[in-house]
Amino acid sequence: MAIINLILQGKGGVGKTFVASLMAQFLKEQDTPTYCFDSDPVNASFAAYQGLAVELVDIMDGDSINTRRFDSLIEKLVELPGDCQAIIDNGASTFIPLGSYIAENNVPDLLKEYGHELRLHTVVTGGQAEGDTLQGLQTLLSTFDNKITVWENPFFGNIDFASSDLFKTNKSRFERLIQIPKHKKETYGADIEMMLAKKLTFAEAVNGEHAFNLMARQRIKIAHKELFSLLELAGL
Repeated sequence: MAIINLILQGKGGVGKTFVASLMAQFLKEQDTPTYCFDSDPVNASFAAYQGLAVELVDIMDGDSINTRRFDSLIEKLVELPGDCQAIIDNGASTFIPLGSYIAENNVPDLLKEYGHELRLHTVVTGGQAEGDTLQGLQTLLSTFDNKITVWENPFFGNIDFASSDLFKTNKSRFERLIQIPKHKKETYGADIEMMLAKKLTFAEAVNGEHAFNLMARQRIKIAHKELFSLLELAGL
């Protein structure tokens, strides 16, 4: 059985690509065959990670799904070997049309017929974007029957999603909650931000020649260990 992870959120710039890159690196380090796709027609941030071999898939024609391109993507997913995982990073601009198209065409059941499992992921944040990310999550809950993994990103402000009314009302709909650790912006945060801006994997940042000094590389190593221990506990 292939596990196909689809990351969806209607609010842009909240960490979807960061989550996609974390999952891809974690799975590859676990020696899991991992296939990465970027369906964001505007930013294609995930595809910029050269170390992750991400395939860019443009599934849009303007504001509408290009059915031929989307069908081609589904065929690629159906043909995946049974012992792998796939990660699809989707842009905010395609959130509504893609989600609706997948639901209308009953793609989760189609993949299930071929022995694969579709897992939905989304990101919620604190700060000014909190309301928008929660609205995006509410849209997913209304559109799909699948359980959803929620990633809490504290970069924009503290968030305790487990205490929210949305969580309490829909508790059975969530596969897992993953709380991304909050790091000091002056040290760890700055190092991670630079790594993300350069679209580097942890291995590239630590072992490559990318202007990280000794202590920055040490902090990145610590963050790497902390994050991947968290993902291991989450059962990804």
